[in-house]
Amino acid sequence: MTSVTLIQLPAAVQTGDGPDLIGTAEEQIRAAAESDLIILPEVWYPGYFSFDGYSTASDMTPKLLERLAGLAAETGSCLHAGSLIEADGDRLYNTSVLFGPDGGELGRYRKIHLFGYGSKEQEYLTAGTDVVVSETPLGRLGLAVCYDLRFPELFRRMTEMGAVGFLIASAWPHPRVEAWSTLLRARAIENQAFVVACNGVGQTGYQTALCGRSAVIDPWGTTLASLGDDPGTATAQIDLQGPADARNRFPALADRRLLGEPGNDLVFRTDDGTPLRFSAKRLILAGYTARDAASVDAYIAKLEEEGIAPPDEVPSYFVLGADRLTTDTEIEVATDSSCGEVEYALLVADSEVWVAAASDHTDRALETVDMAASKQSCAKVLSADVWRLSDLEDHWDDLMFRAWTPVGSQNTYQAGPVAALKPPEELLRLVEDRFGGPMAGTVILSGTIPARGEFEFHPSFTAQLRDPVTARSLTTSYSVINVLEDN
Repeated sequence: MTSVTLIQLPAAVQTGDGPDLIGTAEEQIRAAAESDLIILPEVWYPGYFSFDGYSTASDMTPKLLERLAGLAAETGSCLHAGSLIEADGDRLYNTSVLFGPDGGELGRYRKIHLFGYGSKEQEYLTAGTDVVVSETPLGRLGLAVCYDLRFPELFRRMTEMGAVGFLIASAWPHPRVEAWSTLLRARAIENQAFVVACNGVGQTGYQTALCGRSAVIDPWGTTLASLGDDPGTATAQIDLQGPADARNRFPALADRRLLGEPGNDLVFRTDDGTPLRFSAKRLILAGYTARDAASVDAYIAKLEEEGIAPPDEVPSYFVLGADRLTTDTEIEVATDSSCGEVEYALLVADSEVWVAAASDHTDRALETVDMAASKQSCAKVLSADVWRLSDLEDHWDDLMFRAWTPVGSQNTYQAGPVAALKPPEELLRLVEDRFGGPMAGTVILSGTIPARGEFEFHPSFTAQLRDPVTARSLTTSYSVINVLEDN
């Protein structure tokens, strides 16, 4: 049998509580030295809700991880450090690190699903992109953090990568305690795997209390150990053969029938919170779409001065692979001369047209050689939120474009009225006349407005479509990774 210990730490009431929590954590880790696996909660230092302290806390993280690695070696246990705030350049991540019994690092996971409901996590942090399953003395274990628990596809992917158990660090709040307990059991049952989940507990000082209820659950959904509403520790004995036995005796995983999904499906959030799955079949970029012909002529002349040949037709169109579309917060390029530009996007579904904020990210150097190739070379980024076009038709010309580079800049890179460009109904008609139907599955990018200066090349970009009538905005912010420089 294998011994697993949960250390349910009290929530930090203030950022200044951090040093005391570090001492408490070290004391309880040493007290659990007989365990094969020890796990801590999410952002227990400086405290999940201490958002303003995240940047400062990230400075402490390397030293704190070094101390925890030493404790893993001292106790001879696998030690899951919960999660901490990790800095990587100008980006912050909610990161979990798993140490082996010799103090060596077995796995590092950056939280993929950042929480936005009543939280500033999406504002302060960058989402991770990699699913992590670590080879450990206890078997292959998948790593997840808190809000990840609501996304079963992550856990199924870890299972497909060979995970027999999941280690979950969390700062789950009290109002959703029933969801916490239910989802833990569901992830164990549906994947026939162990779930080892450690949550914080108690008041945070931000009008929120963490619910505790840390638990170890076996592949059948049976709770082997749990904690309640108070700080403390709990230890369970688990049988590492349990997942294999469960999967052999009750072969639910083997009985699955995979339901194929189109490779260019995108998931958006509508204004009432409902998820929208959109199957993109073709992507059309419209260019030179200003309503004022003189503005178009002036823009073409400016581009000619920069070595970019004039278009063969106005408006002009570029047909790209739909796989160029993304809602990710990070894109990869292979150039130091790419930048974004703010546009609106029309997503044509069977019975509805949706609007997103968009960035037509483009290789500017390649534009002078081959405009179509420059467009195809970079991803086109859409906001994760969309609006119904029908809700905007009576005040479309009130909408405003804004863009910033880098993200967080105080100076707008682009700013101006959406009314400078052709309206959606005209753009839809032009595209249908030019390319024919059916239109369902078509994504159209509108073209852009001039920048306030020259092209600027920075490692991040924000594009925004603002509705001043409703005081709402569609926004996409993303990081730009130059694979030739960063690898």
